[in-house]
Amino acid sequence: MSAPSAAPSPPRLSAGARAGRLRPILDAALHLFGFAEPRADRLPAGLTVRLGAPGEDAVTMIDRRGPEARTYRFAAGGDPADLAERIAGVAGGRVRVKVLVDPAACFLRSLDLPSAALPRLRAILAEELEASTPFRMSSVYSDWFVEGEDVAARTLRVRHVVIKKARLDPLLDALARAGLPVGPVAVGLLSHGHRALPALFGAARRGDAVLIAGAVLLLAGAFAGWRAHQDATLAALNDAFAAARRTAGPAPAAPVQVALSTILATRAPSLVATWDALAAALPDGTSATALHLDGAGAAVTLMARDEAAAMAALGRVPSFAPPLLRSAGDAPGGLRRLDILLPRADRGGRP
Repeated sequence: MSAPSAAPSPPRLSAGARAGRLRPILDAALHLFGFAEPRADRLPAGLTVRLGAPGEDAVTMIDRRGPEARTYRFAAGGDPADLAERIAGVAGGRVRVKVLVDPAACFLRSLDLPSAALPRLRAILAEELEASTPFRMSSVYSDWFVEGEDVAARTLRVRHVVIKKARLDPLLDALARAGLPVGPVAVGLLSHGHRALPALFGAARRGDAVLIAGAVLLLAGAFAGWRAHQDATLAALNDAFAAARRTAGPAPAAPVQVALSTILATRAPSLVATWDALAAALPDGTSATALHLDGAGAAVTLMARDEAAAMAALGRVPSFAPPLLRSAGDAPGGLRRLDILLPRADRGGRP
């Protein structure tokens, strides 16, 4: 428990519409750049309140503000006002509290999703959760983190963490009654979906710092030399191409136009635009689990409750002809698994 990782605090999960619109953009930007904001859930906390597994009728409070940590156990099933009074007595003032939840109190699942779904992953997971489980987003707190990525298949392995509000809200209410602001809400040793920047110099000794500085200088020198060599090579290539063009004379226009037409004819549709168009067209209760694009069009796999409504919705996707159902079958949860081909409209409606 010295470095628990976290699902974010419920107040942040239930933020307003503006934060809800900005969060997917932030998730996508952090994924592209490969880093995230500092992990607040890993920072030391003076007070930690632990919510146990289902069936435990006690709340554990750990006070690390003194030279030695002290542990207190309070009954959780009694009067909320009494619990708040006991917590406030230990806190002794307005102190930010970290909440640690036992993983046994959460619903955990792993899913394989297309990498292109990352900007809308929070909304997609919410829709999929309601479609395939008894949970409703209005009654739970949830978050996700990436367990791994298959670059070749362009898929992400995503861990989804869900906890019922009825399980967590009584503790949050007691902390609010005690006048204590809630810090990060941690779930066992799980991560909430962000990678922290490594603390390179936090605990380094002087000799280590000198070696790191020397390595950085060497890398900078190597990079500068590589860039100079690259610039010289590009300049020589430009001169060689210019000389070759002067020798060969003007190039005929027809081959260039033919080559351009061939490239445009075989180029696949835009992945981002196609994914956004599918997400906008699909009705409630329908989710896309796979998408493949090529010059002929798009092959998409859907999990749908209403097969006819899903096919009708795909017929309204811009730049594509009416869908062709290649196969269909039953899936768990009363869903239908549909393999559908969307021919490009500019190819005459057929692959």
